[in-house]
Amino acid sequence: MKNIFNQVSPQEADALEKFLATGKHLILNNREFCGLSVSDFATFYFEVHDGKLANAMVKFLITADCSSSNTLLTLMGFKEFAKDVFEEFFNEHEVTILKIFHAEYKEHRKELELVLAGL
Repeated sequence: MKNIFNQVSPQEADALEKFLATGKHLILNNREFCGLSVSDFATFYFEVHDGKLANAMVKFLITADCSSSNTLLTLMGFKEFAKDVFEEFFNEHEVTILKIFHAEYKEHRKELELVLAGL
């Protein structure tokens, strides 16, 4: 995600950080963000390793021994990998995200200027 911040001015960086945090929250709560959904992420997630991850997850689900501490460790490994892939997902769609961010940022600035002009 560092690369995306190099494409905005320092004045826009905080707004972009909040925009991305909101977007991640929306997607993880099954809502759309910049035309992206949790379904898009799930597809991306399984395509990262040509479907091999899906095989590993299904095998884990079928064979998991819930009384074993190793099960929790394996699950935590899947979680960490998913977090990394989620960042890659945003990087993969940075052009679209930046386009929508700039449009919304510009609109917000116009609205703010109108409000300030009325004071």
